[in-house]
Amino acid sequence: MKQDTLEGRAKTKNGVKRLCFSAVCILLEAAFIIAMITKLNQYAEIINLMTRLLAGVLVLKLYASDQTSSMKMPWVILILVFPILGVGLYLLIGLNGGTRKMRERYDQIDRELLPLLPNDSECRETLGRKIPKAGNISDYIQKNASYPVYQNTDVIYYDEAVKGLEAQLADLAKAEKFIFMEYHAIEDAQAWHRIQRVLEDRVKAGVEVRVFYDDMGSIGFINTDFIKKMENVGIHCRVFNPFTPGLNVFLNNRDHRKITVIDGKVGFTGGYNLANEYFNFTHPYGQWKDTGIRLEGEAVRSLTVTFLE
Repeated sequence: MKQDTLEGRAKTKNGVKRLCFSAVCILLEAAFIIAMITKLNQYAEIINLMTRLLAGVLVLKLYASDQTSSMKMPWVILILVFPILGVGLYLLIGLNGGTRKMRERYDQIDRELLPLLPNDSECRETLGRKIPKAGNISDYIQKNASYPVYQNTDVIYYDEAVKGLEAQLADLAKAEKFIFMEYHAIEDAQAWHRIQRVLEDRVKAGVEVRVFYDDMGSIGFINTDFIKKMENVGIHCRVFNPFTPGLNVFLNNRDHRKITVIDGKVGFTGGYNLANEYFNFTHPYGQWKDTGIRLEGEAVRSLTVTFLE
């Protein structure tokens, strides 16, 4: 799948560099071990001591860092057992400049989008007085994610995913301006075909339709020509973090969102993806139980901003 995007080009370029650097680190470690055995026997003890000291300094730095044990221990073990390889890979991946650049890009996007969200201080104060625990949670979300708490929003709960799908189809057919859909998994099968028929009808009526899906989540569900098929019927389609073995150090950065936004007024979210098994059209894992909700009102604004992010 061709990726003529900023993310696609940068990822491929950086991925090739990182792959080459990893190979060099492995070769250096092998050369170091061979040299120690064949040519540097008389200096082996001092060389080993110096490399262990350097590795020890880095291990202490890692130990003092603000990371979880599950993140620290694999690096500590690798560096102590294979100092050159471990230090090289840590400098490559552990001190990942790409992560910093990604964070900076998200910050730039959020500076444009988050001001579009309303000020919720009065709502949070009211919630805090009525339900203190819920008020604490809303304060935490606002502080760390900048997303507000809302009132004046109707919520409908669906105890089965298929009920959410039926309601979603009915609301999609009423769209007048735009439809945004973002899902971890889309299966090019019965459930999606029902949705696609409605989307194609809305496109003909002048509605802007955008679909966004996670590449890893949809592996086995759709073919690589899915984007082309969508574009051919007027549905704008993008894939999140395309799967490229060996070239993608952000392989585990996945999009697990399940969002539909209709005209910024109605939104759907919940646990179900747009694949047959979630609606029990097929049963690869037995009877599937999932849920969803429909929002109508002010809170839909957060789903819109989340999609745009």
